[in-house]
Amino acid sequence: QKVVVTLITGLDGENPSYKALTPLIPAAEWLERELHDLFGIEAEGVDLKPLVLHRGWPKAHPYVMHKDVAKDTPIELTDTDHEFGFTSPASAHQVAVGPIHAGIIEPGHLRFCVTGERIHHFDAQLFYTHKGIEKMAEGKTIYEGLTLAEHVCGLCAFSHSLAYSQAVESLCQITPSERTQAIRRLLLEMERLANHFADLTAICSAGGFGFASARAAYFRESIMQLNKHLTGHRFLRDFNTLGGLKSDLQAVTLDIAFETLDKLKSPYRQWVEMLYNKDSFLDRVEGAGLLGKQQALDLGIVGPSARGSGVVEDLRHDYPQGMGQPNYPTFSVPSQTDGDVRARMQVRIDEVYESLMLIRQTLSTMAQDGVDPAAPTKPLKPNPETPGIGLVESAKGGLLHWLVLEASAPVPTINRWHVRSASYMNWRGMAAATMGNNIVPDGPLVNKSFNLCYACSDR
Repeated sequence: QKVVVTLITGLDGENPSYKALTPLIPAAEWLERELHDLFGIEAEGVDLKPLVLHRGWPKAHPYVMHKDVAKDTPIELTDTDHEFGFTSPASAHQVAVGPIHAGIIEPGHLRFCVTGERIHHFDAQLFYTHKGIEKMAEGKTIYEGLTLAEHVCGLCAFSHSLAYSQAVESLCQITPSERTQAIRRLLLEMERLANHFADLTAICSAGGFGFASARAAYFRESIMQLNKHLTGHRFLRDFNTLGGLKSDLQAVTLDIAFETLDKLKSPYRQWVEMLYNKDSFLDRVEGAGLLGKQQALDLGIVGPSARGSGVVEDLRHDYPQGMGQPNYPTFSVPSQTDGDVRARMQVRIDEVYESLMLIRQTLSTMAQDGVDPAAPTKPLKPNPETPGIGLVESAKGGLLHWLVLEASAPVPTINRWHVRSASYMNWRGMAAATMGNNIVPDGPLVNKSFNLCYACSDR
């Protein structure tokens, strides 16, 4: 049985601390280190080396998430290099990648410690472009917060929008119409398709299969163009709203979507067959980047990265909040047990088929349903006593929005907001999979088999 548990404890205002959860739940380590960086709350029993804050931050810095610290408070930084602190053999040397990369991705410093070609240790320094969205949101209306949620990340814009909306709707006791839920489900799967094709593009490129990579990129572009046709935005922004949608999808638009996706199935199936007929590519992906099931569970890995290691969890199946339950179409949760690059790739391959099936079922149902999906016009009155929680299975995995609102204003405003993205949870899993029986050329391939988002972490 899947449940959501909220733990509440009192803290000393002068020296806030509590007994750390990390020894019991290793997945909590990053969260507790971030809590110390931004709030000054100490988790006793954890190495609280800086995570979000880089080494240039002064030791006596203000805790930026405190209410009495202004959003524009200046911080004087020092020019201090980041030390990864690897414990390594004398014969080892370090390979630095980033923080500025050759592509268009956000900055992140990846550091390999290698002996010969073997990767002895690996770690990453993120948060170079932390946006401070949670601090920025304080005092803003719930509608302004929705705009911020859509800009946590481009790849998962709709997933973040949906999770934020669910949190507000749960606080305001709003149940969106069935058609709203169906259209949201449709767009969530469209976003999943676009991301899975992007991930498969990256895996094929890193594995040296250029033609397959170009073909997968074509599939993704087909989805992005269809997104634009459906909603007016390739990344599905500015279509969802609190309690509903900003516009309906017309029958002729749905027919085009049905036809476009139907034509995609056959060439996609041929593409998959091509992958498994390329021995040199299979030699790269099989056995590389191993992540065991217990490792994945301990680190709290989510999404295809977890399901590739035999952790069969999916929020659409386990916790379909606000997604049309009990009318959510039946679907399978693909999984693999090998825990290597091929397994994570295969999970995405199978999930494309499941998403196409879910979209087909949703479109068939929607053709018979003409209920206006518009948002409610009555004033939204949240319950100020409890936090709102939104849970969504994005393409990268389960993400969470936790929200506390102020009900006194004419339009509710944001008191506290926390965003926990799937990529944030999966970085430690990627690091663990990179170490072990891998050589340096495997590093990019393992990386792309997770294909994590810097922007989601740098929220």
